[in-house]
Formats: sequence, C-alpha cells, structure tokens
Amino acid sequence: MSLPTPPHLLDPEGELPNPLFQEGRDGPALAPPPTAHRLLVGDAREVLKGLPEASVHLALTSPPYWTLKRYEETPGQLGHVQDYEAFLDELDRVWREVFRVLAPGGRLVIVVGDVAVARRRFGRHLVFPLHADIQVRCRRIGFDNLNPIFWHKHTNAALEAQRPGFFLGKPYEPGAIIKTEVEYILMQRKPGGYRRPTPEQRELSRIPRDLFAKWFRQIWDDIPGESTKAHPAPFPLELAERLVRMFSFVGDVVLDPFAGTGTTLIAAARHGRNSIGVELVPRYAQLARRRFLREAEGYALRVEEA
Repeated sequence: MSLPTPPHLLDPEGELPNPLFQEGRDGPALAPPPTAHRLLVGDAREVLKGLPEASVHLALTSPPYWTLKRYEETPGQLGHVQDYEAFLDELDRVWREVFRVLAPGGRLVIVVGDVAVARRRFGRHLVFPLHADIQVRCRRIGFDNLNPIFWHKHTNAALEAQRPGFFLGKPYEPGAIIKTEVEYILMQRKPGGYRRPTPEQRELSRIPRDLFAKWFRQIWDDIPGESTKAHPAPFPLELAERLVRMFSFVGDVVLDPFAGTGTTLIAAARHGRNSIGVELVPRYAQLARRRFLREAEGYALRVEEA
C-alpha cells in the first residue's frame, strides 16, 4: 500500500523529514492520510462477530470497572454484573472476538485497574486482581502475554474514598491497607510473524528517539487521570495517542470494543490510523460523535446502529 505523504510532514523543498518530527522533537499531531472512522452502537459481545477475521491491527480499550462505577442502565451493561467470575466470563466473550479479528502479530492493549473493595461492602478489605485474571484468561484464549506497563494514575487513589486524607485502616497505625494508585496497561499479542509495513508507513510512523526511550519503559507517571464528568471511567487522550503510536502504523485499523466517548477513535484519527469502535450506550455514542468533530479536526465519525 502506498500512502500519500501529508503536506506538512514535508520540508519547504518537499523532502522528508520535516524538522518537527526529527529525533528529539515532538511536533503537533501527524497530518494523517485519508482514513475512515465508525462507531457501532451495540453490545461488543455480538457486534464484533460481524467484523472480518484478521482485519484489525491494534485493539486498544479499557473495559468497564466491575461494580465500582455506575454506568447508564442499558441492557447488557457488563459493569453492573454482580458476580466477579461471571463478569470475567463475559469479558472473555469480547477477548475471543478480538483475538479472531486481530491480524497475526496484532496486539490487544487493555487499560485496567484492580478492584479494591472496602470492609463495608464485603465485611473485610479485599482487592480483586482484575488485571491478573484478564492476563490468565487471555493466555487461555491463545494470546501471548507480554510485559505490562504500570500507569501511576495520580487521581486513582480514591476510588473507594472520595476525600483527601482517607485511611483504609486506623490512621497512623500498622496494618493499614495500601491504596490503589496504579492501573495496568496489559499487552496481549496474537501469535504470528512481525509486521511488514511499507517504507512510507515506516517513515510516517517513526517515533523520535527521546520519546521512544520515554514511552517504551514499564512505569509511566507523567499522565494524570481524566475527568469523569462526561463518562464514569474515561482514560486520557494523551494515553491513547501514545499507545496508538507505539503499537500501530499509519494506515492501520485500530479497534476499541468499549469505545465510551471515543478517546481511542480520536487518537487513531489524529495519527493517521483508521478506527472502529463499539459502544453499548447510545448517549455515549452521540457524545463521542460530537467530541470527535471537535478533537479530530477534518474528520467525521460515522455512528451506526449495529
């Protein structure tokens, strides 16, 4: 596939690369080649069955928080499944379909936090290891598990307690409970050969040396959490943009089976990738469409009832 070179990636004489994108510089978002963006409104467990096999290069998503957040009361809402094992079983249905639609060598990147519950709910303090259970279940599906990234999400320490100074235990005494301050960015890879992008794709997707060193490390502490005003469990656009650039090439197809207000889709559009999202809640889908028009200038998001 031969991709056109975006005009402002060229220097004034028309030669690559533009100094904005040379090593050590991080210029504005790449002006992408023509791309297409769709948001399918429906249940990912069913909607994904309609996508062709091996048609996606990267799946990037954040699944619903198990019982920690209140989502819209929509039939099929996974975040409201009360039994933990049943919740994992339903997520598996999504991961199996993602495995099928991924191209060989493609990645499923999952942004997820463990679920800390307080004594008032379960009679004792308890942490459900959601990230670890997803890793184990994805391995059983057929994914290769790779090292995760630990995202120190500064706003995450108060999921169970919404005020500063809250203690899980008696203040200043031994035996207190460590708060949840990180989320996990899980890396699951579909077995297969390494990608063979075109020379144009390689050039347009190149990551400057300083950013490569900053991004490809296991602990991230430079991206704060996002406001929950529009959606109960968003993740930052900066996080999505970084992951899209790290694990896909310009012209690729990026999938988000839990699209929410469209963060992954916007990140894909801004960096020359195509995108497909699935969102259960119609109101979030319409929010995503309006947000996409604002934040992915020059592109439109086609919202379809699945």
